[in-house]
Amino acid sequence: MQRNLDNEMDFERTDAGASQTYQQQAGTIKKGSYVMLKGHPCKIMEVTTFSPGKHGHAKAHMVGLDIFTGKKYEETSQTSHNMDVPVVTKTEYPLMNLNADTGAVSLLRDNGELKIDLNLPAAPAGKPTEDDAKLQADILRAFAKDLLITLNVIAACGMEKVISFSATD
Repeated sequence: MQRNLDNEMDFERTDAGASQTYQQQAGTIKKGSYVMLKGHPCKIMEVTTFSPGKHGHAKAHMVGLDIFTGKKYEETSQTSHNMDVPVVTKTEYPLMNLNADTGAVSLLRDNGELKIDLNLPAAPAGKPTEDDAKLQADILRAFAKDLLITLNVIAACGMEKVISFSATD
């Protein structure tokens, strides 16, 4: 905080941005929902609920796949407790250009600006899944044929990934 010459207070502005997660009761989470398991944004593949024991509480056991890596995570929580749910968005971007060697892509945003901070699905560090490698090969084939390509991108927790595409003549 600083004083300006007019003897008024001048506050620095900060922007916390939108929250990346919100709370949801564990007992309301269903198959196909998104939830944070072990700190990873996951799509729930299986939910099993257990009745309360003599002195216990009802519990929900969830199995999910990380939406970015495909790795399986499991967690058990009391159905009455809250769990973090990631804010997941899916966006379609026209593909403008790509580098087959590095996997870098140039996408067109709605406002006409280029988005250049994304890679093909098998390009990021780490071991790509078979599905990621197949998707990347399909995108590269369509690009080589000069088709109009739209990439579908999923985003959550400050991360993004190409998850599918469509191509037309």
